[in-house]
This record gives sequence, structure tokens and C-alpha cells, in this order.
Amino acid sequence: MIAFKCLVNGSIDSAARERVCLGLERIYTERFGLGSKDLRVEFTEVKPGLWFTGGRPSEASMVLGSVPPATEQSVRVEVMEAVCRMFSDETGAPYHDVMVVAADSRPAS
Repeated sequence: MIAFKCLVNGSIDSAARERVCLGLERIYTERFGLGSKDLRVEFTEVKPGLWFTGGRPSEASMVLGSVPPATEQSVRVEVMEAVCRMFSDETGAPYHDVMVVAADSRPAS
């Protein structure tokens, strides 16, 4: 199971949430053969003005997730780029203000 936490700067409506979920499913199906039952996505809205970069209010949003263990670095970078672009396209968040984490997932015990 790959779990995502999307920390959204401001609000995100249900249609945009659905598009993000479908985008993550598409990206992870193409790269890793995973489907919707293999992914879980949570959204947390952060009130604008609570995050700062260089002492100024930030428009940053974050998509925190993982990739299967032993994913090659080139694939990890490709996935992070695809997630960043998709999130920006589907939510209107500025591309350069979207941060993506793709850590190694822990093997099931």
C-alpha cells in the first residue's frame, strides 16, 4: 500500500481531490503496475499565510508519498516530476511551489 498525504496551501474542492487521486493512480499504474486499491490519498488543507519561505508567505503545497523499495533513482525522479506537474495542473498550485517526496516504502511485515 502506497499512502500519500497532500498538504494543500489553501482549500481544495472535491473535484480537484478526485483529479489528483486519479492522476496519482495513473502515474503509479504506468510506472509500477499499481491500481487504486494499492493507493491511499489523504488531503490536509493548510490555511494560507501559515507557511513561509525566506521570511515571506509561501504558496507551497506538498505531496508526500513513497515508491516501491529499490526503485532506481532515475525512476524516482521521473515519478516525482510527473506528480509535481500533475498536482500543479489539477489544482492550479504554482509548479515551482509544489514539493514532492517519494521515499522508499517499507516492505510489509
